[in-house]
Amino acid sequence: MAICYSRIGTNIELAANHYIVGYYLQIINPTPLHLDPEELLQDIRQPKLEEEMLALLPTAKLLIEPKAVYTKMKVTSIENDRIQLENGHALSSVVLGDLLERGQEILAYVVTVGSGLEEEAKQKNLLQSFLLDRIGNYAVYKACAYIKSHVASMLENIVSEFSPGSGTGELFAIEQQEPLFRILNPKMSIGVSLSSSLMMIPRKSESDVFAATKEEYVSCEHCPRKCESRRAPYKGAYLYTRFG
Repeated sequence: MAICYSRIGTNIELAANHYIVGYYLQIINPTPLHLDPEELLQDIRQPKLEEEMLALLPTAKLLIEPKAVYTKMKVTSIENDRIQLENGHALSSVVLGDLLERGQEILAYVVTVGSGLEEEAKQKNLLQSFLLDRIGNYAVYKACAYIKSHVASMLENIVSEFSPGSGTGELFAIEQQEPLFRILNPKMSIGVSLSSSLMMIPRKSESDVFAATKEEYVSCEHCPRKCESRRAPYKGAYLYTRFG
């Protein structure tokens, strides 16, 4: 594992002509990744599918290229849902504005497992493409879990995750991908860019903000949608459960 430090300074021109106060980007390449076959197969209860997925796993491991970039920033001010950061950037989020405090540090990151699985899936039949997609989702999950464990000691208290567009997107809108990408410049550091619809390329990538909170925030608790990646039961709309 290599951890690189990239200094972004006031005289460095970033994408879209953004200049920012100097700060460090930390790059982990490759990101340590352990794919547990038993954990991977938890949601697949059909023997034939299990056999097929296990057969694909060795090839998938060779194609996965896990990389991450992150930086730590201090919150300088909060005005309603606008969070001003020490590096001159700002984020806008109802939930961040509610749970964060002035002066605390947050950590933003982008992680990817590369485009190899996506390219391989194009050459496979429908079933194999589906299974490779599942392996890719699992690999991203494990890479994110590593990043969280890696940075947990940097942040005090309980560490909560905030992802642009998660849940219904009302609490931390997908549009917040743009300031996150201006901060991290992941296209330069780990090869991840944004499409015109604000989706990440390669597709098997994730962006998040980590922050210490008094109680763990889980976006699934406030999202009524049904999905296989749900992490917690639905409790109700955030503002209702938070303020009654």
